[in-house]
Amino acid sequence: MNMNQRFALALFLSATCMACLSPTPEGLHPIDPADVTVKMDFEHRPLPDIPLPNDIATRFDETSPTKRRLNVSMMAPTYMEQEVRTLLDTLDGWGVFQPIVIPFTGPLDIQSILDAHRDPNYGLEDDVLYLINIDENSQEFGRVHHLNVGNGNYPVVLENKNKYWGGDPRKDSTSLIFDDAMEDTNGNGVLDEGEDTDADGILDMGNYLPGTNPTTLQERADALMPFYERETNTLIVKPMVPLRERTRYAVVITKRLKDEQGNSVGSPYPYINHLTQTESLRPLLKKLPDGLSVDDIAYTFSFTTQTIEADWKALRDGLYEKGIQKNLGKDFPAKIDRLYPLRDLNYFPNTKKHYLLYGEQWRDGLGGIATDPAILDMDADTQAYADLVESQSYIDYIVIGSYTSPQLFERKDKDGNDLRLHMQVWPGDLENVPLPRGSDNNANEVHGETVYFTLIIPRKEISVRGEGKPAPLLIMGHGYTSNRFELVSYAGFLAKHGVASIAIDGPSHGISINEITTELVKGILGNYGLSSMATALLEDRAFDQNNDGVKDSGADFWTSYLFHTRDIVRQFALDYMQLIRIFRTFDGTNTWGDNILGPDDPDDNILPSNGLAGDFDGDGVVDVGGDTIVGMTGGSLGGMMSMVVGAVEPHMDAIVPIAGGGGLSDIGIRSFQGGVVQAFILRGMGPLYIGTLNAETGVTQLETVVPDLNSTGKRTLANIEGISPGDTVIAENMVTGERGCGYVAEDGSFRVAVASDYGDETEISFYSGIQLILGSTECEPKPEAEAYRTVDTFEEDVSYQGQEFTAGMRLEALEEGLGLRRTSPALRRFQGLGQLVLDPADPAVLAPHLLDEPMTYEGTGETTGTHTVVLTTTGDMNVPASSGVTHARAAGLIEYLEDDPRYGKPQNQVLIDSHVAEAVHTLGRYTDGNGNPVHLDVENFGNSNDKWGADYPRLDPPLRIGMDTKDALGGYSAAIFPLTNATGQHGFDPPGAFTDDAIDKCKSECATDVTDENPDPCDCANVQAYDVGRFLFNMIGQYLASGGQTLSTDACLGTNDCESFPAAPEDREATFLDSN
Repeated sequence: MNMNQRFALALFLSATCMACLSPTPEGLHPIDPADVTVKMDFEHRPLPDIPLPNDIATRFDETSPTKRRLNVSMMAPTYMEQEVRTLLDTLDGWGVFQPIVIPFTGPLDIQSILDAHRDPNYGLEDDVLYLINIDENSQEFGRVHHLNVGNGNYPVVLENKNKYWGGDPRKDSTSLIFDDAMEDTNGNGVLDEGEDTDADGILDMGNYLPGTNPTTLQERADALMPFYERETNTLIVKPMVPLRERTRYAVVITKRLKDEQGNSVGSPYPYINHLTQTESLRPLLKKLPDGLSVDDIAYTFSFTTQTIEADWKALRDGLYEKGIQKNLGKDFPAKIDRLYPLRDLNYFPNTKKHYLLYGEQWRDGLGGIATDPAILDMDADTQAYADLVESQSYIDYIVIGSYTSPQLFERKDKDGNDLRLHMQVWPGDLENVPLPRGSDNNANEVHGETVYFTLIIPRKEISVRGEGKPAPLLIMGHGYTSNRFELVSYAGFLAKHGVASIAIDGPSHGISINEITTELVKGILGNYGLSSMATALLEDRAFDQNNDGVKDSGADFWTSYLFHTRDIVRQFALDYMQLIRIFRTFDGTNTWGDNILGPDDPDDNILPSNGLAGDFDGDGVVDVGGDTIVGMTGGSLGGMMSMVVGAVEPHMDAIVPIAGGGGLSDIGIRSFQGGVVQAFILRGMGPLYIGTLNAETGVTQLETVVPDLNSTGKRTLANIEGISPGDTVIAENMVTGERGCGYVAEDGSFRVAVASDYGDETEISFYSGIQLILGSTECEPKPEAEAYRTVDTFEEDVSYQGQEFTAGMRLEALEEGLGLRRTSPALRRFQGLGQLVLDPADPAVLAPHLLDEPMTYEGTGETTGTHTVVLTTTGDMNVPASSGVTHARAAGLIEYLEDDPRYGKPQNQVLIDSHVAEAVHTLGRYTDGNGNPVHLDVENFGNSNDKWGADYPRLDPPLRIGMDTKDALGGYSAAIFPLTNATGQHGFDPPGAFTDDAIDKCKSECATDVTDENPDPCDCANVQAYDVGRFLFNMIGQYLASGGQTLSTDACLGTNDCESFPAAPEDREATFLDSN
């Protein structure tokens, strides 16, 4: 018995002995033995194979608000995994949105599951399992939660199957976590020599529905079972919406669930439960679903959910000097620290406000940047460029400044050394323990970080500023690895609706450009007297994280260091909370208080310390802030942060998250977003060792592939001759003894991976033919096997992240990683546990606080409540569209139980049946007039007057969920899925781009010849067609400017000619601008 097994057995015996303390230990109800039972294997390596989440795997802790902490074995092959387990043990409960996994001792009858769980309204009358709130202190005591049992709510099918690096034996798999390979070539049901193509020691039979033999991609996607894992006989379900925090639930498996022989499954014990859970499960007997008796139960277990809200409440109250963390507000006051010069004094010698840049002056500089091939590379002859330039006319001025936000995790230790990412996490128990302060020797001391912002103010002529009122404030969140400069391209379109807009850089985000491009930007803007503007734009929070001399924007944001990812999301939200707090102080009475222009600044008389805070142009009137409307939008990461901030910030009126989503671990296993795949998936799979054959020379190049931050790092280790298809390759970690293995494919490629820490000595050995013990899951070579080649040194010079490895040095792992195989149960478990960790920062988990379940802050007495339009672009697979559906459903925007009378089924089912949630056009669900695979247009916002034409496949009537119904707060909230590209798109094109397409189409179809006298015979320049960028920006601008009171789908939004739209104000005199 190894150490892991001894530890697990001791844990089991101690738990069982707790029941022994009872004079007559009994379960809830006796049960007869069954051939197939729920599996309770405490000796399974590397973790016990038991149903999860499960309070059997917790320990008592008096200091925990739930009286529990997770109890995870610390034994793991790598320090990286040990670190994760250590942090898991700090959690006070299980996830509110993690999958529920139930292993069985034998195969199940899949049809019994399908018969019970395939109704579109999620009826409960015949379900084979239930999830029930059994917490008698909960306001939802007795609630039966509806479950996704492979119903299509959380799809796993990939659009880009072969994205996961070379030598992949499962490169054709339709999923990342479920194996659909059919290895039993002779059909005898036994693993024979030569059948194990991925060298995992398992006969892979394809995780397909029984009785199917799929061949096409569409058939394979439909047959794949995401609710059941054949290899481990594991049932996998997930709640339709997140559960409540700090609440006990019971999972009830009924006798309706059959084994493969048609017999009811049973319990591994003489009772329907483990004896240690009898008392915790007793309330279940009071709340059994209608039609279910205790005699119908095969097995039941309980789990308690973790804390979600307490940290948010403690910190937000703390910012306002309330509660346990009240020092936050005292130590980090609500004020702007600095405004930066934007106009060069030698170019504008008469200016009185060189910190302020007028829209007309910025327009020229923006044009230079926009058309430069090395920067934005826009064509000056396009309508998109014309729209961008015109939008600047709605801008009064731009300012760039900074403020200080409390940073709750350190990046360096007290000696100035970089902390590993797993240590860059927030302190625990924030609702009870004040954050440390005032100690130079405390590495966890809360410190301030400078956060830079760009603020753009609309002209008075087209906003309420003309009435002496502050403009509505719209916060725009930037995308992953992007920066606040995104705002500059879009602010004019929002200013048109009278909205001021502001953007900040997220933690570790900024402009990630090299020195050459930096000087180019400065040079272009310097031509317009704006080199100071360039300098201010380049002030950000990004830093070099891999020693290559270039800042790495957001490289540590989405990673497999799950606790760090959880807390960097929460940190970003805290930065936004501090921003809103600052701008709310601009109430018409507060003053700047400090010289925010810097010492000896010539403009100090314009913004004196006793001037009104929020009066940026010094005219005696507050321009933005106070109790004005506050909204938020943004795309991708910006969309996710809009979702989070909208749910936790009481002073948010309306949000429009674009291409965001919830259910973060579900996003991770399907996203092909650059950076996410490398930082999340590759860290879990790697370090990889990949072989590629040069067919001309016969030499195989051996490379290691590792996550270089959020990029793919490849380094050649050796060049090897004599490798043949079918040969065996074994990588061994010489520190831990862990092994990974694979076979050389017919094309000469191979891939192996082994769990490693940084610097672990590694050997890669090559054997002729198949030399693994048949059926071994530990990559054991046959006793007689002899390697014909071993690579145990660097055979090529390698440079990596500032380190130099010369040929002849001992081979070692360049990065740490878990070495998990694609389409393996281990990778599936990693994904499930990932959701457990990420829950407190997950947009879907927080979504109920937007509308249905407001969160109240005891310190300030304020309550959340935000009008919300979840804008998910159809076919998005960067942030998969299913995650947008997940968030909107959790927010209460998408009905999943009651039928929509237009369709005779719930809206949620419409999104599943129309394959909006699946979002993979390559499956060919729909085709255009030319037979090309496309997505269904479920909204038809262009009323078929778009570039795809009247024959394009569309849902009739259009879905447009929530757009014509008032929400609980008296405004509008909706979930929309606009078609922005026939094959899917992450976000949408800028205003004017669709018009350019329409113009090009008009020209190509024009039957009249172009002449010098008649260059546009078909008047294509004036073609009127639906423009998705114009439509959506106008919709968003109107909606947020109204605080969620106006939500229009008028066709004029797409053609930019609504009567209510203000004309662009005329340019002001240059002499006025230059002297002010």
